[in-house]
Parts: sequence; C-alpha cells; structure tokens
Amino acid sequence: MAVRVRARGYERRRLLQRADAARKKRRHKKAIVLYRKVLAAEPEDVDTHKKIAPLLAKTKRRPEALASYKKAVEGLLGRGFDDRAIGLLRAAAAQLPKEVSLWRTIAQLELKRGRRADAVKALVEGRRQLRSRKQRPAAIKLLIEARKLDAKDFTLGYDLACLLGKSGARPIALRVLDELGLTSLPRQLRRVRLRQFRLSPSPTRAWLLLRALLLGR
Repeated sequence: MAVRVRARGYERRRLLQRADAARKKRRHKKAIVLYRKVLAAEPEDVDTHKKIAPLLAKTKRRPEALASYKKAVEGLLGRGFDDRAIGLLRAAAAQLPKEVSLWRTIAQLELKRGRRADAVKALVEGRRQLRSRKQRPAAIKLLIEARKLDAKDFTLGYDLACLLGKSGARPIALRVLDELGLTSLPRQLRRVRLRQFRLSPSPTRAWLLLRALLLGR
C-alpha cells in the first residue's frame, strides 16, 4: 500500500511540474491537459483548480473555467479563507466579467464580512459589464440588489429607472423616479423630471419639469 501511495505522489508532482512549466511558456492547451490529469485523480484539489481556471478562460472554455473557479472558491470557503475566496472571485470576474453569478457571490461574501459598501461596489461593477439589450434583465437584477443595500444612492436609482424604462417596464421606472424625486438635490431633480416626462409625457409632467428647471423643486 505504501508503495502505491508514493507512486501516486510522484506522479502528481511530475504532472504538476510539467503543467506549471507549460503554463509559464504559455502553452495553455498542454497545461490544461496535464492539470486535468491531476483533477481526474483529485477532483477537489483547490490549487489545481486555481491554476487551470484562468487557462480555461483564456482558451474560451468559459463554462469549464467558471466551474473550476467555483470549485476553488468552495474549497477556500470550506477552509475558512473568506478573503482569499473573494480575491479569487475578483480574479475570475476580471476574466469572465459578464458572469453575473460571480459578481453576486462577491457581494454576498463582502456583506457576510460586514463590508456593505464593497458589496454594493461589486454589484455596480457587474452591472457596468452588462451593456447590451439582451443583458438588461441581468443588469436590472444587480441594480435592484444594490439598491436594497443602499437605497439612498441617486445614481443607482436613476440607472435602474433608465434600464426599466428601456425594457418596457415604464410604471415601475416611474415609481422609482417618484421615490428619487422626494430626496433629490436640485440638479438631480431636473434629471428625474426630464426622465419622467420622456417616459410619460403629460401636462402634469411638463409642469413638474418646468418647475424643477426654474425653481429647482
């Protein structure tokens, strides 16, 4: 039994050495093949998942990259290394910026550590990566989560209202703008009233806009 354990250990070291060497030479595909051999024997190996995940991302194997990042993060969290897990998630998000689940997990972990502002920042960073029409629903979800943590932030609310309006949810967008109008500064209020008038032109909206432009209220 002891002989077999030593043999496996030697094989692991040899595979990792070859994989690390290939990675340093930017021979990504070869490194991936070798790291996979290690994971075939040790599928929960955190360090190997950390090494293979960015290579998978670079070679456009996004689902596999995301899976390896998640495995590594779960391993770090299981050991109580929350901050290291957050750092790895941020590295993953830098490579896979449109993966909404990464930004949401970062926010959840930051909130768990008592860092509400950092949680909001992560959600906003994620929203900024989502610019296309198809990505609007995901962007809206991130902004809604961010507003739950910081309901007073004007930029969050205004951005959310704009996206809701563009998505056809005008009544909800107008409701968000009404809420913003209650606490907005004069310059902000002018933006709110203009957006409201564009979403729902009416004599009442026109009067509110004119009052905001002339009186700032």
